[in-house]
Amino acid sequence: MTTVGIYVDGPNMERGLYTSGDLAILERIGSLLMEHAQTIGEVIEAKVFLDEATMWRSQKTREDYELNGFYFQESKSFKRVDSRTGAFSFGKSLTDPSMHCALVDRLHDPDCPDVMMLVTGDKDITVVLDYIHDHEKRAEIVGEANSLSAFLVSKCESMGFGCHVLQLLARGSKLMRGQPAAQARVDPRKCTGLRVTDESGKQVSTQLFMEYRNERSNQKNPNNIAYWRARGYRERPPDWEERLKREKRKLAVK
Repeated sequence: MTTVGIYVDGPNMERGLYTSGDLAILERIGSLLMEHAQTIGEVIEAKVFLDEATMWRSQKTREDYELNGFYFQESKSFKRVDSRTGAFSFGKSLTDPSMHCALVDRLHDPDCPDVMMLVTGDKDITVVLDYIHDHEKRAEIVGEANSLSAFLVSKCESMGFGCHVLQLLARGSKLMRGQPAAQARVDPRKCTGLRVTDESGKQVSTQLFMEYRNERSNQKNPNNIAYWRARGYRERPPDWEERLKREKRKLAVK
């Protein structure tokens, strides 16, 4: 019997499905992944890698993972403080490296699954694919349509690994028949994981807030091109580290 392990990049999938408006799929993602994995073999392990500060777009997503026996593995996320306003925001986290290290480490276990189903569209996972291939194991990638890296797809093709679009799997799934196509952009009230209000206490669009938060987070991360474009640069300058040090010194003087 072929054994299967499911390993989900939680933030990557939640962000991609929510942004694309596929809330109905997001709320049944655990069931969909388990259904697909069981067509490959016997599922012996199912994990979702998350940030410790995860704010679920819909609590149904978490409930569906739990109902299907997924284990949550949280990683440290780092707060950033706006020096002008004192406001906190969450920037980088250790979710990706935590997931990658766990997968490579798992390859050395005697009971390592025959097939590792990696649920992400992030091209960084291609490094792990090399290790899986070297250990003579098989990988199956499942990614969200709009965030599935073309480089990741080509890497899977070159290694003979499966690569699937989650929306297409959902389209042919018995679990999704008769399910309403809830659109996050159209009805943000369905997203119960977070309630956002303006200064007067009036509820505002969750979708717009999440887009704003993600953009602001990028603009506060010197490793992201958005940080430098917000400061008038077309690309990250070659001497960005020195420029960053000078900027911090100026803030310290103020």
